[in-house]
Amino acid sequence: MNLVELSDNFPTELHCIEYAESIRFGKKIKCAYCGSTNLSQRVPDFRHRCKDCKKSTAVTVNTTLHNTRISLKTWFCAVSVITDAKKGMSALQLHRNIGVSYPTAFRLFHKLRELMMDENKNIDELSGIVEMDELFVGGKPRKMNTPHITMDSPNPFVRIAHAKGETREELDKQIEDLENNGWDFTPQGKNRANITSTGKQGKGDRKIPVVGIVQRNGNVIAEVMETLTYTNLKEMVKKYVIEDKSLLITDSFAGYNSMKKIIEHIKIDHNQLYSYKGVNSNSIESFWAIIERGIMGQYHSISPKMLPNYVAEFVYRYNNRRDTEFMFHELIYKLLQPIN
Repeated sequence: MNLVELSDNFPTELHCIEYAESIRFGKKIKCAYCGSTNLSQRVPDFRHRCKDCKKSTAVTVNTTLHNTRISLKTWFCAVSVITDAKKGMSALQLHRNIGVSYPTAFRLFHKLRELMMDENKNIDELSGIVEMDELFVGGKPRKMNTPHITMDSPNPFVRIAHAKGETREELDKQIEDLENNGWDFTPQGKNRANITSTGKQGKGDRKIPVVGIVQRNGNVIAEVMETLTYTNLKEMVKKYVIEDKSLLITDSFAGYNSMKKIIEHIKIDHNQLYSYKGVNSNSIESFWAIIERGIMGQYHSISPKMLPNYVAEFVYRYNNRRDTEFMFHELIYKLLQPIN
């Protein structure tokens, strides 16, 4: 929902409160403390007084918004501009857009990211052709032998060095066998992603690995991973992918070498080529591109502690990319759910 639509639908604080009450209570307003419907008329601050428990009640009581000093209209505006920003929005920009202090905007944004993280847990298991890849965030690229890559390179992202992968002949045989079994690698839509390697991952780097799995033309899941090992990668596949109904495409990183034990698996060596007869990891690379541009263009710097929240934000926005209005209403709904 964009700001024009927001202004039309919720022009005043009372309109926002009435919408929030319909979400939480339905047609009949209740006391948030005792559940009684025996309430007084609204007082000037839009609250009610319960005639049974004698408490002053409001729709935000015992929710994520409990004791908030920010008006509901400001919360609605914040959710609107955040869900409408494809590549993210900095807390500094949010502070300017909704007229609150920077610390308030920062805390508000992370409240919403926590809700997004909770909602990401409800993603259905992935199936069909799924692509898996890793991204390294932060730190400083190591000096490379390649002349155009230096320690002063501005790009803070680096992908892992790949072991030698399959030859074209080997890929031809694998692709032919898989297509005979019903798999179709024909790209749907535009594959815009590409890779620009700016360094080599090693023990001396301070980069944090993020691993993602995406279903072609479907949802994505991404998590910060402490160490890139076969065991950790395997557990992520088993957690989020229906193995017997899926085909996994990865690059030639050694951590994926034994994936064929649990799932149909095909690798493509990015040292040789990025796409071959429809076998590529362009979907997950497109997702990484959104994160890269978001961090470089909006956030600039992210602490390791907060990185999972930012990743969750990009995952949530990607999975709901076709309906920003749904994102708006869902986050408002989550904000107003009672806390047990």
